[in-house]
Amino acid sequence: MKKLTLIFALFSIFIQAQTLEKGTILKDYGQFYNIENPDFNLNPQQKYHVIFDIRKATNDVNELNPLLNVVARFINMHVAQGIPFENLTLVVIFHGSATKDVLSEKAYKEKFRKENPNLDLLNKLNDLGVKLYVCGQSAMHYEIKKEDVAKSVKYALSALSVLTQYQSEGYQLIDFN
Repeated sequence: MKKLTLIFALFSIFIQAQTLEKGTILKDYGQFYNIENPDFNLNPQQKYHVIFDIRKATNDVNELNPLLNVVARFINMHVAQGIPFENLTLVVIFHGSATKDVLSEKAYKEKFRKENPNLDLLNKLNDLGVKLYVCGQSAMHYEIKKEDVAKSVKYALSALSVLTQYQSEGYQLIDFN
């Protein structure tokens, strides 16, 4: 019986150690695993300028784009590790199949007969000061007009333009597509 209790206790500790945590900035998004005493962490005094390239969408129009959730996870896990949110300057560019993810509620419902599962996170990121852009070239390709894009997202000439401009300003590219 003692062995069984010990096994159960160790299993419980193992399960708890692998529990996803909610962040303090975006509580409903961007869960992460807390890594205690990592061998590498960002410098909390440094300012970070990052641009996320999101060009792939999920096939399910009911699901949040997991690549958009990566942006929330980036914020939450780094703030949890002591990086002040003020030290994070973030930009997101949507293009390719991910262009549909930035549709307004009305346009998304007209196109897919569903609510846009990305809209809440887009609005929250915008409220935090994250700059959100959609590629105008992709939008035109998918027949998405400027007025069909969520108000929190700006309509750019192209993803190429946004990526070129921000990288020339020293922004670091994160591309998990």
